[in-house]
Amino acid sequence: MSNITVSPDDCTRCGGVCVKICPVSIISMKEDKLPKIAKDLEDKCIKCGHCENFCLFNALKTNFEGDYPLSMNERAADIKPEQLAKFVQTRRSIRHYRKKPLNRKLIEQMLDVIRYSPTAANSQKVKWIVVHDPEKVQEIAALTVDWMKTEVEKRPNHPYSLQYNGIIRRWGDWARMRSVITHPTSLSPQYRKGAPGQRPTPIIALAYFELVAKGYGIASCWNGFLKIAMEEFAPMREEMEIPEGYMPSYALTFGYPKQRSTGGAPKRDPLSIKWV
Repeated sequence: MSNITVSPDDCTRCGGVCVKICPVSIISMKEDKLPKIAKDLEDKCIKCGHCENFCLFNALKTNFEGDYPLSMNERAADIKPEQLAKFVQTRRSIRHYRKKPLNRKLIEQMLDVIRYSPTAANSQKVKWIVVHDPEKVQEIAALTVDWMKTEVEKRPNHPYSLQYNGIIRRWGDWARMRSVITHPTSLSPQYRKGAPGQRPTPIIALAYFELVAKGYGIASCWNGFLKIAMEEFAPMREEMEIPEGYMPSYALTFGYPKQRSTGGAPKRDPLSIKWV
C-alpha cells in the first residue's frame, strides 16, 4: 500500500501544495493526475504528515502507523503573542519542591504531548527514563555523590571541586540535599549513538517538556550534575538502565514547587544580535 491515499472527488488538482510542502520531494503530480509517491521512493518518506496537514481540502490521507493527538478534533485556542511571551519569560529554574509525589498518569500525559516535538528527520527515536520511585531517587542521588568523590580524588583542582566538596560534606542531610541532586522526580531523554542529527533532538524535547510542565503547574530545573554522572560514571549508567545503543542527553528535575513565585520575569542581559 502507498504511504498516501488521495480522494479523486476531494482533490482539486490545485497545482500541488502537497508536492511543494514535502521536505524530501518524493510526491509528484503530472498534468491533471492525482499526487502520488513512486514505489521506489516510498522508503524515503519520513512520515512527517506535512502533505496531509497542508491539504486544505482534506483530500490526502497518510497510511503509515501512528496516532493523531487527542486534541486534533478540537479547535485550538489562539494564543496572543503577549500571552505567550509572558508565559515563556516567567519560566524559572525551581530547586525546592513539595513532598507531594507526582502521579504517573500526569507524567505520562505530559510526555504524550512531547511526542509531537521536532525530531531529526522525524526519526522519533527518543527514549525516556523517569526516576520516580522514592528509593530509586535516593540510590541515584547517592551514586551522583559517589561520582563526585571520584572526580575530586582524581582532580583536586577540578573546576567544580568547591561545589562537589560542599555537597559531599552535607550529603548526610538528605532533606537538604535531595533537591540539589535529583528529588523528587527526574527525567532523562536518551538518543541513539552514531545516528546523524540525533544529539539535539532530546534537548528540544526537554525544552518542550519544561514549558508543558509549567502549564500543568509543575516546576523544573535542568540537572547538570546528573547529566555528567550518567555520561562518565559506569555505575550510574547501569543503575539508570540506559538502553543498549543509546546515550544520555541531559536530565531535568521536576515536581510541585515548594514556594509560590510572584510571577515576575528574571532580569537578563540586553539582547545581542549580529545581522549577516
